[in-house]
Amino acid sequence: MRSLRAALLSSLCLGPLPAVAGDIDSEHMFGFTEGSDFGGKGELEIEYSAFGRLGRARGRYSALSGGLSAKYSVTDDFRIAPGFFIARHDISGVPGLPQRSATSPEGIELEFKYRLWRRDEHGFGLTLGVKPTFARIDGVAGLRSSEFATSFFARFDKEIVPDTMLVALNVDYETGFGRTPGMTVWNRASALSLSAGTSLRIVGRLFMGGEARYVRTTDGSFLNRFSGHALFIGPNLFYKPTDHSFISAVWNRQVAGRADGLPGRFDLDNFERNEMRIVYGVAF
Repeated sequence: MRSLRAALLSSLCLGPLPAVAGDIDSEHMFGFTEGSDFGGKGELEIEYSAFGRLGRARGRYSALSGGLSAKYSVTDDFRIAPGFFIARHDISGVPGLPQRSATSPEGIELEFKYRLWRRDEHGFGLTLGVKPTFARIDGVAGLRSSEFATSFFARFDKEIVPDTMLVALNVDYETGFGRTPGMTVWNRASALSLSAGTSLRIVGRLFMGGEARYVRTTDGSFLNRFSGHALFIGPNLFYKPTDHSFISAVWNRQVAGRADGLPGRFDLDNFERNEMRIVYGVAF
């Protein structure tokens, strides 16, 4: 955040910076919603990300997941990205969750992306991907667990105003299973997420915009039985301090939702009220 604040102050003090041809990399421009871009053949990108979740129906709840990913483009249109993460949970007085204040290794992931269409050739970009993950702790309670999940996704984006305004659409389907020590039966769950975002060049290499995300979670591996759903909206920010680095930030707030069998205007049983993410990346 300090580097971001310094960059913003620099832009204000030095006046508008000129746009640079080809400075748009849409992958992290929209917040949780992702664009279709990634680096060309042979490019290696190291990313640090911090994902925070705050607020349940009662009590005090916060969960932070931070980690590193190494993203390597095997070809101009195919990329692999292994990563590992550490989680911090602070939970007190939340019904159904244990009292907890601890930091633990969280898990690993391996993402594969394949770009079908490029914006400069087809007028829009489309990237498909799959991401298997393994976690050794429960993401909600922070307790020891064994969880396996696979996410299948599509990333679509388009420039509405060349080099100035972009929009993106995402579709994600995740299925997984897990169990805690001592359990003999694996719990199975799945989720569907639809999101849309926009990003507008404000000055130089500084972009701002907003996004909306709808997430539906279910019991069973194939969206079998409704568990809950939530709608999130919020602003995003993207800045490129150099040709080979970027920082992005997003904050989403749950504005509507419902958990199966529970009253209320929000689903604070399956989701949090606030979700935030900061990503910093450097390409080589």
